[in-house]
Amino acid sequence: MGEAQLQAVKDYIAKHNLEDELSNAVNQAIKLDSDDPFRVISDYLRQFAKDKDEEEEDDDDVIQEGDEPTMQRNVRRGQVVGAKVEAPKDWKPPKYPKDEASNLFLKDALQKNKLAKFLSPSDREDLVDAFQEKKFSDGDQIIKQGDAGDLFYILSEGECDISIAGKGTVMRAGKGVAFGELALLHDAPRAATCTAMGATTAWALDAISFKMILMGKSQTDQKDYIGFIEHVPILKDLSPESVREMAGSLKEQDFPEGANIICEGEEGNDFYIIREGEVKCTKVGMGEVSRRLQRGDFFGELALLSKDKRAATVTATTPTRLLSLKRDEFTRLLGPLKDIISETAAHARA
Repeated sequence: MGEAQLQAVKDYIAKHNLEDELSNAVNQAIKLDSDDPFRVISDYLRQFAKDKDEEEEDDDDVIQEGDEPTMQRNVRRGQVVGAKVEAPKDWKPPKYPKDEASNLFLKDALQKNKLAKFLSPSDREDLVDAFQEKKFSDGDQIIKQGDAGDLFYILSEGECDISIAGKGTVMRAGKGVAFGELALLHDAPRAATCTAMGATTAWALDAISFKMILMGKSQTDQKDYIGFIEHVPILKDLSPESVREMAGSLKEQDFPEGANIICEGEEGNDFYIIREGEVKCTKVGMGEVSRRLQRGDFFGELALLSKDKRAATVTATTPTRLLSLKRDEFTRLLGPLKDIISETAAHARA
């Protein structure tokens, strides 16, 4: 394959975000511990075949382990989800005090990181709490190629030289750049050397917290979601397999008090279940049109059942945590409950 053809293939993969979505599909199968992983993977990928509702986020992500060669990084990516991580029963993520500016910096950095941006908000909060500040002097080796990996870093001040034996410097890393995750994920030696250029400050996350939160906590969340779904009245008739699939498809989202979650007249592509908090439903010229909705209540189904525009505006009246389901997943998993959902919604909002 010529250089032009190779670049065209790379551009095609990047354009359609194939690498990330294939990785996400495999993650989904492992998260569900499915006996039929190929069906889970195909179901996940089918949502992109048509009616794609939104553009993918830009992948302007941080450098991974010293920007190691693409071929090596791609081979390893398939191993990210290779083994289950069993958290010790008595393990709790550590919490190191930080000022508000540091919290905001870490949240923003993790939101952009390929591994962390798909975590639920509560998981990212645990990650932020577990980071500990580390300071380095000029010439200090933060990580050394060939050493075992013990920490994941995000630079907050200063610069680092990242080099690979035989190639010399491959890049200069500055504020917001993350590195060190690959060695932790795969229990592999460090792939590059990172040296402080002047006084440098970084936030470091230990390997146990990294694995337990990033890889292992999803298993705990899965059990938690299943327990939550089983106590939502309208979902009690779902089969155990459907409950597990739904738990693996839910996306956790946080909204501050006063935020509009959906707006009257907009296209509807998501179904929501309230996990924590409270919302109100209003219509233009009518004010509130139902009781306040709380834990276990749901909304957003009307536009998905009928393909109409959103019939009301839903606003968080307190800090609210929601579990959302995309249109295709809603139709596939909850289609058999269409009549029950419609009837329940009508009574709740009468």
